[in-house]
Amino acid sequence: MMSIKWEQEWDRIYKEQGEVQSEILPTVKVEKDIFKRFGCKKVMDLGCGTGRHTIYLAQNGYQVFAVDISETGIEVTRAKAEKLNLTNIEFAQLDMRNLSVDDNLMDAIMCVWTSGHGTFEDARKNLKEMYRILRLGEILVIDYVSREDENYGKGTEIEKNTFINNVEGEENIPHHYFAKEEIEELYTDFSDVDINPVDYYFTDSYGTRHTIKAFVVIAVK
Repeated sequence: MMSIKWEQEWDRIYKEQGEVQSEILPTVKVEKDIFKRFGCKKVMDLGCGTGRHTIYLAQNGYQVFAVDISETGIEVTRAKAEKLNLTNIEFAQLDMRNLSVDDNLMDAIMCVWTSGHGTFEDARKNLKEMYRILRLGEILVIDYVSREDENYGKGTEIEKNTFINNVEGEENIPHHYFAKEEIEELYTDFSDVDINPVDYYFTDSYGTRHTIKAFVVIAVK
């Protein structure tokens, strides 16, 4: 199961499910203001999916670098941008664990509802890449799903705190669930780190209300 090709699986998910979520997350609205206070101009939306937050950031004046492992996600995001005549977005189909872009490239990185997909080692590789491409003194805002989440412990545990077959629609994707101490371990190289619990609320395509329990991390290189 761990040999699954993520790009193919996410293509399947986006083609089958379409744009499941279109509402802008409250945390992203806060992030937009944080980026403004830091004077950020070029922001990576890592794991952009079908582009709801890429479009939001672009409409708020940022130069956005939209990145996703799925070609379908990138195509949907590009089509939205073209329809809205947005010219301040660049696109790249990249794996979050191996971002083949230059060092010190970004003023800021936003990574929401993305980092919990995969194993703990995948999360470590992702963070190493984000650290590499951030400029010194610049900011990363990211979230990690907590072990308090309703889906923790469901499905099949493939390694400690990592499960498959536990999230509807993403059965083949591993999901790792984090403790605060685990996140602190990851972020020792950053100069300033703030970790806060947050509850996300959303309604799925069937009208069922859900809560995602997560940690939001604001970190400065």
